[in-house]
Amino acid sequence: MRSARTARVLARSTLRSWSLMPLAEDAEIIVGELAANAVIHAAGSDRRGEHPELRLLCRTSQLICAVLDPADEAPMLKTPAGAGETGRGLQLVDALSDLWGWSPMPGHGKVVWAILFCG
Repeated sequence: MRSARTARVLARSTLRSWSLMPLAEDAEIIVGELAANAVIHAAGSDRRGEHPELRLLCRTSQLICAVLDPADEAPMLKTPAGAGETGRGLQLVDALSDLWGWSPMPGHGKVVWAILFCG
């Protein structure tokens, strides 16, 4: 995945095929924000040749959106500065998801995930 737009399109298409369209709008925003952050951080990572990867998983009552990012830096939920144009991505993820977090993948960066409860 090379762009947030690609991630959003893939998420919408996948959720349509899984008959989860009621979650599509929130999932699209979440995936787009996670992907945008991953693309930015991948560019500054020691592993620049690696691209972020999107994973979507539907379990009985959960949709899990995960983006694998080659950068080791932990995601930080920040309070955006006034009229600044950055710093709102994880705020949106936090507001729209039921649960979110991240897990390190030693030697491979990290995975940032968000869960939406369904049903």
